[in-house]
Amino acid sequence: MNPYKNLISNTVLFGISTFGARFLTFLLTPFYTRVLSSTEYGITDLLIQTGNLIIPIASIGIANGVIRYGLERSTNKNSIFTIGLLTTAAGFILLLLVSPILDAIPFLSGYVWLILLYVLAANIHSVCNQFARSMGHVRLFALDGILRTGLTILFNILLLAVFPIGVAGYVLANVLADGIATAFVFFRAKQWRYFRLASFSKQEAGRMLRYSVPLVPSTLCSWIINISDRYLIALLIGNAATGIYAIANKVPNILMTIANIFTSAWQISALAEQPKGEKERFFSNVYAVYAAIAFVTASGVILTAQISTRLLAAPEYYEAWRYVPVLTLATAFACLGSFLSSIYMVEQRSTATLATTLLGTVCNLIGNFFLIQSMGSMGAAISTLFSYILIFLVRVVHTRSMLRIRWNIGKLVPSALLLGMQCVLMEAAVPMWPVWSGVCFLAVCIVHFKILLSAVQKSFDGSKTA
Repeated sequence: MNPYKNLISNTVLFGISTFGARFLTFLLTPFYTRVLSSTEYGITDLLIQTGNLIIPIASIGIANGVIRYGLERSTNKNSIFTIGLLTTAAGFILLLLVSPILDAIPFLSGYVWLILLYVLAANIHSVCNQFARSMGHVRLFALDGILRTGLTILFNILLLAVFPIGVAGYVLANVLADGIATAFVFFRAKQWRYFRLASFSKQEAGRMLRYSVPLVPSTLCSWIINISDRYLIALLIGNAATGIYAIANKVPNILMTIANIFTSAWQISALAEQPKGEKERFFSNVYAVYAAIAFVTASGVILTAQISTRLLAAPEYYEAWRYVPVLTLATAFACLGSFLSSIYMVEQRSTATLATTLLGTVCNLIGNFFLIQSMGSMGAAISTLFSYILIFLVRVVHTRSMLRIRWNIGKLVPSALLLGMQCVLMEAAVPMWPVWSGVCFLAVCIVHFKILLSAVQKSFDGSKTA
């Protein structure tokens, strides 16, 4: 199949699953903000994010190795899946041993058992889910996303409204959804056939771990950039401010959701064997469309920040809209940097992903320390923006030695400046700022119009000639 058509086909399939699923979850936010106070929502967010921090540590990021090497035709699939599950089990046993330390942390006290279940369910689901995708079960992978979201919504309603148990109910809803979705994928794909202790290979395990382990601190660094500001806001300002800031992050997640849909499909296409010159053209063409979608979507999210926040959350959270524009611009650069990390994946240079992410993390921590104290939650948003811009620029320079992507500075710089202008106009409340922000949005659309039009035409041409 034509690589572009294959990429479009997979992206559409993942999009139907992921975007629809995430959109339904997005619509539940008003429900959350009405059944949980801003303080309760802040605590819940910290618990979930703490679990997300522990997930890659407990599994040593083995799901990354499962998808990376599971996609290779020459690998022993039994060995890949067995190593993935055994690593997850071993990591959970170690987590149980250190759980008393977690219980000593004030805001985790009494909830550690929930976090342990959350981590175990998420890690097993991730291994089974990624292995199914590596084996070509793309439709099953997509269906899993829909099922998991439906279950999450069902259990949230049951445990927060019908049988209200507050914070614990929110976490348990995710645990139950992951557990049932895992069972569905495991039996539907007949994955029991691939779990064979006799197929365990030290050589294969070593290769998978050498790739996966550097991605653990990289994931932690990304977590620090995204989440550390919430801990500092909770410490310096209070849990209520953390809840408001958490809601502000929900809106830019629209853009990140679109990026994650593409990434799921892109990982499959990026690893396809091609001559270097052809691969460079492929990456350059795909990047141009990807960047266009990222900037246009980000500009639209910024333009509608006030409206979406008002629709999304209860009145006590409305202040969150102020942080949405800057966080959205930060997310746009995070998406561009994420695309460049796919080059590291292809070249098996996971240490480069770590090094560049670590650099951004240091920038974020320093920025948070100084800016939150002087600017409050807005300082955290600005620090996040600077971090992702730094990561993107460093990767632009570094990846040139591996794969030379064509950069169109005449589109990149104006787009970034227009989005930055939207942020300033809204924060400064310039007279008639909605009009001027709308003008900026139209300008971003015009900058990328030809690229997007060409992409649409090619996709239709491809479908007609296929």
